[in-house]
Order: sequence, then structure tokens, then C-alpha cells
Amino acid sequence: MATQSKENYGHGKDRLQPALLDRLTDHEPSRRTERADAVYVTEPRLRQALLRDLNWLLNASDASSHIDFDGLPQAERSVLNFGMKPLAGQLLSELDWKDVEAAILKAILLHEPRILPRTLSVALAPSSKLFSHHNTLQFEIRCQFWSSPYPLELLLKTSMDLETGQVVVSDQR
Repeated sequence: MATQSKENYGHGKDRLQPALLDRLTDHEPSRRTERADAVYVTEPRLRQALLRDLNWLLNASDASSHIDFDGLPQAERSVLNFGMKPLAGQLLSELDWKDVEAAILKAILLHEPRILPRTLSVALAPSSKLFSHHNTLQFEIRCQFWSSPYPLELLLKTSMDLETGQVVVSDQR
């Protein structure tokens, strides 16, 4: 395991640490010390990592169709149930978009601790209400995520293709 270099990197809010997964991933195993930019992240890199992780979360299928979680509330909220109920193959006209909003909200609240829960809102994008896109729903996700010295705002566009099940989350900043 590499040690951290003593080089000073950034000030104040630039000294944010990456998520645990990013800290445990060694991109340069042959180096004995970590570069400072691998140990601390800037606000744009933190945004990029959060966006990547939200894409992973919303594209993962939860285990609710394989596991009966009745009487197992802790297991239902654990990483065993990471993701969302699969929506691929459903018709837009048969889908209750309020249920999809709630599923997105629940998945983020359960599995993304960097997002401040009280600031999170998920709403169907106005263009989706017109059903102008072929079997695609679009949502807006508004939230703040933890940062130092103050939380940062996020406005995300989430496009959900019901034919393929693919979800694309993009930053609208």
C-alpha cells in the first residue's frame, strides 16, 4: 500500500477527500507514494465522482425481485438491495411516474450518503409530461452534497429509457 506524499495540495475546500472506493483503488500500484491529487480532490472532481456513482446506482437493478425482504428491513436498506427496481420493457403509458420519482428518491437516500437528505428532490421534467420522447422519461434531481467548507448545489437531468432500462444522469450546471 502506498503512503501519502508530504506535498501540500490546495487549500480549504480543495482538500476534500475522494469517496472510499476511489481511495481504495490504486491506479498506480508500482508507485510507493500517492500523488497529492490522488489523495485530495477538487470540487469539479468531486462532482464528477458523484455523477459517476449516481449513474451506477440508477443503472443497477435492486434485489427486490429475487429476495423477499418482508421482516428484513435492515437487509432491504443495505447494499444487498443496491439500485432500483428494473423498469426495462414497461410502457410509458402504463407507468405511474410518481412511483418512479419515489424509487429514484429512495435509492439515492439509501445509497448515496454524500447527498444531504433534506435538500433532495426528484421531479418529472416538464418535457416528459408531454410524452414527446419515445418510451423515455426525464427527471430533474435537485440537491446539495456534502463539501467543505459549505455544501455544493447539484441540478441533474436523468433520462430513463424504458426499452433498454438505461439511465443517463448528467449535470445541468
